[in-house]
Amino acid sequence: MSLIVGIAGIAWSLYFVLTHHTTGFNGYYDKTALVLLLTMPPSVMLLSHTLSDFYIGASILLKSLFKTQGRHEKEVIEVLTVSSAMVRAEGIGSLMKVRNKVKYPLMREGLSLILNDFTPEEIRHNIQNKINAQQMRMSLAANLFENIAKLCPGVGMIGTLLGLISMMANLKNPDQIGGGMALAMIGTLYGLLLGTLLYGPFSEKISLEGEKSLQIDLMVLEGVITLKGKKSSIHMRDIMNTYSQGNKKAAGQNQQETPKRT
Repeated sequence: MSLIVGIAGIAWSLYFVLTHHTTGFNGYYDKTALVLLLTMPPSVMLLSHTLSDFYIGASILLKSLFKTQGRHEKEVIEVLTVSSAMVRAEGIGSLMKVRNKVKYPLMREGLSLILNDFTPEEIRHNIQNKINAQQMRMSLAANLFENIAKLCPGVGMIGTLLGLISMMANLKNPDQIGGGMALAMIGTLYGLLLGTLLYGPFSEKISLEGEKSLQIDLMVLEGVITLKGKKSSIHMRDIMNTYSQGNKKAAGQNQQETPKRT
């Protein structure tokens, strides 16, 4: 299905350009170039990716606007702290009071595994598989937008060449040259702008969210194993400090690396 949609999008964008090449040039706006650049790069990526990759990427970007990983980390730390004290005082069954109030899905899943009497090895295997699956989805989404960013300048150049061909074909008719000139002049500009200012940052944002999510999920994994073993609150605090500091360190490194990328 994705392959068909991708091919259809590519074919339609080319058809639109070839049949609307007389669109007038009005400042920095050209509808033909805009349609080409907004349609073809995502359509090309549908030849190798799926629609779900687009959906995952878009959902990650939207969630990052309204929910920060810091909130998830704070909740996980609070749940692990409270649960550790309850397990030591009242036993494993006390986790039932906490589980239904937990919003972070992996943390809730981990508490359910403990309550269902899974072994530590089974718990680790189960949660690790979920972490790996989540990271794979986020990696595919980040790769998708990164590749679209790389495609945009090339697609813009295609628009430029099509515009030049249109101009050459209409040299005897000056009234028809304007549309081809607009497409030729502005196609590459749109490609560079979209790749640099839109899709590139999208890819970077998804990658950063993936790194932060991984740190939180690993903290959940080790915290749940610690709860299962009824270890001391000191041990639990060490785990939370380790992954919290790792998260902050990763965020700091990414902030330092960002200027180098741009």
